[in-house]
Amino acid sequence: MKQREIIDKLVNEVLSRMRPRALILLTAADGYKEIIQTRLQLCKTLSPVFFIANNACEFHKKEEWCSAGTITTQSEMTRHGALDNINKVFIPFLDFTTAAEVVNGLLLSDSAQLINMALMNGKPVMALDYNCNPASELNQLKGLSRGGGMDASVNYLPKLAEHGIQICTLDQMLSADPVAAAAVG
Repeated sequence: MKQREIIDKLVNEVLSRMRPRALILLTAADGYKEIIQTRLQLCKTLSPVFFIANNACEFHKKEEWCSAGTITTQSEMTRHGALDNINKVFIPFLDFTTAAEVVNGLLLSDSAQLINMALMNGKPVMALDYNCNPASELNQLKGLSRGGGMDASVNYLPKLAEHGIQICTLDQMLSADPVAAAAVG
């Protein structure tokens, strides 16, 4: 490596460590995946750490996400103090199953356990709703909003908010100050 490349790499590493760390929980959904990957790769307001839930392996591969940040494992996340250096938790692909588990207090999946652990540790948890919202444009395009068992009783969004999960936009999620972004948006 040339000296300039080494210096650039070191500077980027230092800047990355100075940014707030966000744990990005990847669950069993992948709507708008390419757009979200691109936005996370270009985001300079946070330093992402990715956790791919066990039930999400068919949707998300480590190789797809490692260029946007570091990948953490189940064993690392179950260690005492695993969330100590994490500032917030983002769930860009919140699926119906994980939403239902959280709302009903079930801790069956590693994703529901991680969300519960984050909430118990007082970490802000933010999620995008387009995968788990029966009325979202994505689910309308998939035909999931028409009768097929998806009705108002499946709308977990108000209950997720009651549990402390902020439903937000991608801009709010990636903002350095999500409260200010919510006020503007």
